[in-house]
Amino acid sequence: MNSLFIIGLKVSIIQAKKDEVKKEIESAALKVFFRKGFVDAKMSDIADEIQISVGNIYTYFKNKKELFYSVVPPSLVDYLKNVLVESIHIDNQTFFEETHNEKKSAIVQEQINLLTQYSMQIVIIFEKNKGTIYSNAKNELIDLMIETKKPYLKNTYKRYEIGTDENMILLNIIANNVIHMTLDLLKRDMSADSRKRVFEALSLYRLHGLKSLNE
Repeated sequence: MNSLFIIGLKVSIIQAKKDEVKKEIESAALKVFFRKGFVDAKMSDIADEIQISVGNIYTYFKNKKELFYSVVPPSLVDYLKNVLVESIHIDNQTFFEETHNEKKSAIVQEQINLLTQYSMQIVIIFEKNKGTIYSNAKNELIDLMIETKKPYLKNTYKRYEIGTDENMILLNIIANNVIHMTLDLLKRDMSADSRKRVFEALSLYRLHGLKSLNE
């Protein structure tokens, strides 16, 4: 067998093993950051999670901050915001349509996939964010939700009277509640299928409640 081929094979095996260890470190780090938050999490906690030395972690990550942003990257926040903005637009454009809307169904499914795949990261971003660039993430998301909703506000409503300033307060309360309900769901110990079904029910509850407000 060609010696260069053997060397190349050994290098590939070593690299595959290194990639596997790195993924194990990231998985352990995510669990620790989820439990303790960034500030209180220690590299030794992460090492203990998978029974390796702290020094081994530093082989892959130069410090805790680099490891943190590897498992909770800013790109995830951007993706979350984009999905949310698209959802608000679709909801408001199709509020009074009684027929099935494929676009709305697709965005709800994307939200479910996002919440299922990145449940721990999302909780960290909004609740375990002290000492990170996400310390104001919740307020930023609320502001984004309100700004996205503003173009759809009306001067008069069928069921109630409300001024502009009061409408802003109402939107702030609703945005806060949406975030709190979502985080509550993500923190609960339940299967992915159960979480999906509850989220779908919450989406219906939120939409039908908002539909009454938008009349």
